[in-house]
Amino acid sequence: MLLAGRKSLFPFNFSLGGMIDLRGFEGKIQEIRQKSEVYIVSPADVEYYSKCLHLRQEIWNLLGRIDEYLEKAMESLKHLQPFAKKRSVIELERRKYYGIKILVVGHSIYTTWTYRSPEEYKGKRSVDIKEMFDTIFEHKDKIVPLLRKSIRDDFLEIVELVEEIQKCLEMEISREGVFRIWERDGYEIKPRYADRIWMSVADRFYKVYYSSEDEYFANDDITELAKFFEVCETIYDILTEAHRRLTEELGKCEERLKQIKEIVALHTLARRL
Repeated sequence: MLLAGRKSLFPFNFSLGGMIDLRGFEGKIQEIRQKSEVYIVSPADVEYYSKCLHLRQEIWNLLGRIDEYLEKAMESLKHLQPFAKKRSVIELERRKYYGIKILVVGHSIYTTWTYRSPEEYKGKRSVDIKEMFDTIFEHKDKIVPLLRKSIRDDFLEIVELVEEIQKCLEMEISREGVFRIWERDGYEIKPRYADRIWMSVADRFYKVYYSSEDEYFANDDITELAKFFEVCETIYDILTEAHRRLTEELGKCEERLKQIKEIVALHTLARRL
């Protein structure tokens, strides 16, 4: 059965008892699409949509495991504390009204603002491990010379391995071509054309972004079948690549975490002796 409307044809309830199996009309539907701006959802669109949702859930699970490995890898750095025998405080910048931004390397590593000179600073602040790594990534060259000599090499190796795990969480995958996406305009649904579609880890591969001539103009959730049905196959292709690459990265993350555990094991043993 087809539901006809203003510039629209929408099949529904296909493959149900007493209903027409529309899969036999797939070729005709594709032909209509190519020749006109008709809103018509095919059985293949619905199948790809279902596969997209299933695959995105698997990707979500993969990202959750990588997140766990990243957190464990970061936490391992604490086995090297204290990072310096004597606390060092160095000035990073000065700003009117804000005071002086300083870098502190001692039992912990962090940055903070103060109105006192670095030599006069006696304060302390708690810092979570993610913030500590953000500071390390940004100021590594200044931090390393201040570390205890006995941990410098291991410190750098752990930081490098953590950075490699973190990089896979910056993944973005795109496709270029001519894509038709449908958007509601009042009581009508109108087509809009894009030349690039992309998804990323930043949104856990849940949002679909699209642009034309390098000009960003919209995004929406992957669940919007009514909007993305004509590009479900492209979205599925993106998610398939994401799943493959993240599966490979998961194996690499396991190996990196194993290397980190071997590094910190020696420091843990030394403390017990």
